[in-house]
Amino acid sequence: MKTKWICMILMLVFALNLSACGNGQEDGNSSEYEPVKIEPQSEEDDDSSENTGTENSDMNETNQQDNGTDKKNPAVGTVENSAFSGKVSGCYYAHGNRIIVAADKLYLYDTEKGQTIASADISMEDLCVQSYADGYLVVGQGSGGNSNASFAASDSSGINGYILNKDFAIQDTISFSGLLRDDFVLQTTGVAVSQDGKQIAFGGFQGLYLYDTSSREIRTILNYSGESTADNMQIVTMDSLAFTENGTLVYVGMAADTSIGGDGISVYGTVSTDSGEFTMTKKADYKVDTEEVQKGGNLLIMPQSFDKNNGTLLIFDTASNTEKTMSFSGGSEGKDGVYCSGQGRYVATSVLGEDSVTINIYDTTSGKSIHTETIRDSNGTYFLRVPQILILDESGTCIVVLGRGIDEVSTLITTFGFAG
Repeated sequence: MKTKWICMILMLVFALNLSACGNGQEDGNSSEYEPVKIEPQSEEDDDSSENTGTENSDMNETNQQDNGTDKKNPAVGTVENSAFSGKVSGCYYAHGNRIIVAADKLYLYDTEKGQTIASADISMEDLCVQSYADGYLVVGQGSGGNSNASFAASDSSGINGYILNKDFAIQDTISFSGLLRDDFVLQTTGVAVSQDGKQIAFGGFQGLYLYDTSSREIRTILNYSGESTADNMQIVTMDSLAFTENGTLVYVGMAADTSIGGDGISVYGTVSTDSGEFTMTKKADYKVDTEEVQKGGNLLIMPQSFDKNNGTLLIFDTASNTEKTMSFSGGSEGKDGVYCSGQGRYVATSVLGEDSVTINIYDTTSGKSIHTETIRDSNGTYFLRVPQILILDESGTCIVVLGRGIDEVSTLITTFGFAG
């Protein structure tokens, strides 16, 4: 009799375990094209299981490896596609854990709360978004979607800008092409706003200019043809601009050797907005992709052009006026994109495969790799183009945007956490 009761108890325990496993599998299912929220995993855990990711049915599978030490998991932010109307064409860093999402219009989105805070009726191509103390500057190609806005100049074609306050309300609009009679702005990355929002610098084909947001007056800081020569090098373009904390401008552009002529050479340096005095550093052995230059905190991140990539990254510290080079884990790493966090603590690279993209996150101070994440999907179309990646320093959240420039697929946004 005693043996019989023991057997019955064991059978009951076994049945309860089966029921618990079944419920767990049901709760783990996620719907198609929803972002995946993943908690960081230690290197020890990675060795104990072959399947370390989260998988959507017919969607994406994420494998991760955290190379850092044991730390308390940060609160990972999320991005819900359902919060936006139309196809998402890009995500951009705002303040703290907030981002700006471009779809049918612009949305201010809180990743910690997982919800939209505000929106603005703006729709432009080739967006460049910058945040400053009291708001945002959005620069892009086209006139935008706000038909009621009056531009600071009459010409609304070409490259235009919108100034928004912290509540995401449009305060002013600027037509950079209309501000210049005999010059034009080359690209959206050649526009920068000061931290107090009082000045906007922008580079044209012939010179560098400064716009006062209060008086709406414009003045020339530097004329390329007569004032921008040093050591037989003459500035040809200033393609990327950023303000430092003390109000000085840093630039990345192209210069020509006046003694021998020939193709342009990558240069970077600083410019005084008061006197026009400038410095210029020649990088003959390093070709900067000027459209991909990013500023995070005090750091200016200067990725190499993909055709000259050798697995290194040039970083300029605008506070100390010093440069350093970071080496990635792979010799060709960086050709599929390099991305800087909002405060400059981290940089990430993406490595594209046929059905996956691997994200490597590095600490900018030490140069060490601290996290690796692989995102997979059965639809290889997502991996035909370089993704967009945002890194939020405070929460240790990485946002990966796939398919934003591909009409054949819906934009896929995946988030994961990492320990810095």
